[in-house]
Amino acid sequence: MAFRSPRSPIFALAVIAPIATTLLLAGCSSLPNSYEAELAEHLESTGAKMYGAYWCPHCATQKKYFGGAADQLPYVECDANGINAEVELCRTAGIEAYPTWVIEGEYYLGAQPLKKLAALSGFEGAVSDKKSTRPVGQ
Repeated sequence: MAFRSPRSPIFALAVIAPIATTLLLAGCSSLPNSYEAELAEHLESTGAKMYGAYWCPHCATQKKYFGGAADQLPYVECDANGINAEVELCRTAGIEAYPTWVIEGEYYLGAQPLKKLAALSGFEGAVSDKKSTRPVGQ
């Protein structure tokens, strides 16, 4: 059996490729069938909105709960300096704190656990094993 030097390109590929793939997939919950992606799609389709600001730490926490599916959230930027800001929409909706979820006409302040968002919106997808169990930022 031939020994491959750690400096060999084959050795590097054989060791690094599986590690890189594992790390990439471990942090990727935006896969089309992930719980987070399905919940985000459901929230969008039911007209739910998450109002927030780019600088808000609790908004960042809420997005973290969704992992790689955070970009699929029905997010409305309320700070005029944020990307795609919709300040007037936030004013009209009466948003005074971030994040604020509006689901079926009801307002929920703070970062919400995924299970709570699912229950409030009538989502019946597979249960997530995410550890986000209580609201943050109230």
